[in-house]
Amino acid sequence: MRQSVEINSFLVTKLKDDSPFAKYDIEASIDEVENEEGSVRLRYKFVLLSNPTNVKISLDGFATIYGNTQEMADHLGNDEKNIPRVVNSLYQEIFPFVYITSKTMQIPCPAYRLADIAKTGQHSMAQALEKDEEKHVKTELLSDTIADDITDTEKQTGREIETPQSLVQEQKIRTV
Repeated sequence: MRQSVEINSFLVTKLKDDSPFAKYDIEASIDEVENEEGSVRLRYKFVLLSNPTNVKISLDGFATIYGNTQEMADHLGNDEKNIPRVVNSLYQEIFPFVYITSKTMQIPCPAYRLADIAKTGQHSMAQALEKDEEKHVKTELLSDTIADDITDTEKQTGREIETPQSLVQEQKIRTV
């Protein structure tokens, strides 16, 4: 199963520069636009509103989910919190865009997991982001050390050494 996400509209409204807030409230809607064998096309809309009201982030677009009937049914089904899994996966796809924009506009970023948006305060969110940044630096240092060790070994043996691709992909995911 795979999905393709398009953002058609993205709007951020900021009322005051110095008005702090503790959390975002979110509204999400998903409508099925097209259903063919092997794919489903959905229209989505997310509206994140700060509480107290100061910032409004609104985005909408289309998502296409590809896969067999069982995979799509599972993906469109609800999780343990009765939220459709597709809503969570769509939010994860668009979150990097929201994160970069919120940092650029100097507003607090929403939680990176949809289930945490309404219950995470701004202070604890900042601490979580700082911890993620620390992990990123440690990961970079570790990967540089591993790369140097591999390069030295290759020079000594005169052979190329294969590294597992999953390690490289995992590092890329963490740096986003």
